[in-house]
Amino acid sequence: MNNTTLCSTNDCEKLSNLTSIVKRPTMDLTSLILSLGGSLGILPNLIIVLGVYYKRSLRKPTYYLLANLALCDMLLSLASISNVIIIALSQQNKISYEVRVILCKILGIFPLYLSYSASVQTLIIISGERYQAIFRPTSQLTARKAKYLCLMAWIISAFISFPFIITTTASNSPSKHCSGFTTYTNWTTVIYLLLFVFQFVLPTVIMATLYSLILHQLKKTIPGQHESRRSRNLKRKTIYMLLTTTTIFLVFAAPWATSIAIMAITKTLPEEIINHPAYPVLSQIVRISRPMLAFTVLSFIAYLTHTFGIYTGPVAVILYAGIKL
Repeated sequence: MNNTTLCSTNDCEKLSNLTSIVKRPTMDLTSLILSLGGSLGILPNLIIVLGVYYKRSLRKPTYYLLANLALCDMLLSLASISNVIIIALSQQNKISYEVRVILCKILGIFPLYLSYSASVQTLIIISGERYQAIFRPTSQLTARKAKYLCLMAWIISAFISFPFIITTTASNSPSKHCSGFTTYTNWTTVIYLLLFVFQFVLPTVIMATLYSLILHQLKKTIPGQHESRRSRNLKRKTIYMLLTTTTIFLVFAAPWATSIAIMAITKTLPEEIINHPAYPVLSQIVRISRPMLAFTVLSFIAYLTHTFGIYTGPVAVILYAGIKL
């Protein structure tokens, strides 16, 4: 006797639909964090850009540079959200592999490196501008030069990020994520080491040195120089705001920079490190590096509080939660 029960046509169709719903990919934790970080960075940084554009009192070289930093953060936020959308469409087989590779190159990886590099260049320019303003007050940066420096920051960043237009591909793993490299080569090591040294270590040293000198100078009383206490306090407050902005950016960029160094030393691609049982600690660093980079956009907290007086208590809670991830 045959005990197999055959379903009717309608029942089989319903069962098939139910099975496809159950098997439909859901958003993983990485995509969720990327979406959160990307969403947080769009509106506040848009407020900064519009504020500098419309508020006459903010049309100054320092604020033009901060507006440029906000533009970098907006691009990073859009790149983070684009990565999530590309992954979701790929997991649902809505786009072909060829289209996925193109989207990864143009919307996923290239703008990610472009925005990060432009942010680093802008932060260095800001620290240099503040150093010049404190130590050489008679040689002030003009608004025109500030705009020119912003343009140069984007040009240099585009040059640094351009190789990823060529090397970026789409992973065939279940996660369907965008990857900067197809295979690991000697050029991969060179690119990773250059990024780690010139886009994290060296900028960190330069900015830390400049801000240390600035703060030391502001604490000194220079004979023959008459400056009101209010003026010095305002300068000190501005420096602390910029230092906080820079620190937030570097804290969230540190795991990403560390993961680049790890990949250069081990000569291994990110996915291989994550899935390698011999690298439990390293795999966790690499795993959180991309989501943490999306939270560098939270550098707007110090700026909004200082410039516009916006209460950012809830954002500070999110910042704390982001550090704990």
